[in-house]
Amino acid sequence: MSDSNTRAYLFKFRGSDYVFCRMAGHGAEAQAQVVQKVSTGELLIRKVSRNRLDRSKCIEPNEFHLMEEYLSKPPRSPDIRPLIPKFYGYEKIPSKNGKFHLVSYWQLLNGGSVKDLILTKYMTFKHTKFNPDKRFPARLIARMLHQVFSSLQHLYTVYEKKPIFHKDLHPGNIWVHFPPSGDGELSDIPDFYLGDFGYAGWDFGFSPNHTATRDIDQVLEWARLMICINLPEDQRPPRNGVVPCPDDPHRGTIPGDAPMTAILSLYYDFCHELNRFKEENGWHIRKPSCPPPDLTSFIRRAEALEKKLTPSLTGFMLMTGLNESNDARVQKFMHDMKENAMTKARAQPFTMHGPLEKCLTPMVRNFPIKVHGPFYLAEMRVATGRWEAIDDVTYHRPGKTRGSGRGLRAISESPDEEGGETDSEPEF
Repeated sequence: MSDSNTRAYLFKFRGSDYVFCRMAGHGAEAQAQVVQKVSTGELLIRKVSRNRLDRSKCIEPNEFHLMEEYLSKPPRSPDIRPLIPKFYGYEKIPSKNGKFHLVSYWQLLNGGSVKDLILTKYMTFKHTKFNPDKRFPARLIARMLHQVFSSLQHLYTVYEKKPIFHKDLHPGNIWVHFPPSGDGELSDIPDFYLGDFGYAGWDFGFSPNHTATRDIDQVLEWARLMICINLPEDQRPPRNGVVPCPDDPHRGTIPGDAPMTAILSLYYDFCHELNRFKEENGWHIRKPSCPPPDLTSFIRRAEALEKKLTPSLTGFMLMTGLNESNDARVQKFMHDMKENAMTKARAQPFTMHGPLEKCLTPMVRNFPIKVHGPFYLAEMRVATGRWEAIDDVTYHRPGKTRGSGRGLRAISESPDEEGGETDSEPEF
């Protein structure tokens, strides 16, 4: 017996059932969905290819191969603590005309991306003027450098023969996650995960401009933009890793702002060492035989600065001026981040009521939605208290109509979806 006519969309994967909760995003190749495991209530990300694939194209994707064969292995050094989303596996689901749906399941990261933090929450794409009322915590910049460099070092060393390059390290592929704390709540400080390895590999096939330092250049560029949020234009670091006055020990000094002085000094040090590596290797860095620089020193220094910027009870931070925890702007920033993560860490199944035809073409805010399946229609069974499939019939995008993308945004809690994000980048 079911509970009235309440229905949900149900997916099956490796002997377990999952119900659809909301959209997490959609791109050119796949749609990402938040799903809930029926047996445990755990939330995961389900990615499904937007189009059915021919058998010749439905081979094991490069990303899945890397995750299963290499990136899931433990690091080779205790100094390396990579943060990479957990990969639960994938499957090819047969469809019509001999084609397939490619579906994969991933760990849900609740804090959005660095792109959200930089471009959505604290500035628009076109206007990047300094706003003294907003502050990106210096501690988070140091933590991002520490953790992302650690993940990159894992990529560069996990395979004995040659390094694995990410090749697509834009801020949308650096994910923010507040892990659960011991009391069942979320921690107060987030972690930064490195994700989306669709272009990753051993050669430089993604771009003719790719070099052995490309991944590191991109991480430093986005750290630079975080720094720029906190500084007026005349104090912002230049583009492209340029270090003004390399021999001046006070080149990164920001009067009256010890945390940003420390971060800017570290940033300039990293850029200076990376530029020296490029000069020493010349055009060799464009060849596949050139390994990337060892990031161990970068990781240790970024971690050391992060610890200095972490609030403590010793009073040392007050003496050095490194304590940002009492800054109202930092408090608001961290509060907003955690509130957003708490919202995304909770989700309920997307339910529908009424006859079968209405459930297959639901309307949200007067717009039809299309959910990529294949999925079953499910009902809540009173006897078990669980969602169970009504029958063996599966559906795929039954609500597909021209212009129905607005319905997807209506059930999405992603800031990018709601804000009508474009692919433009800010000017600093």
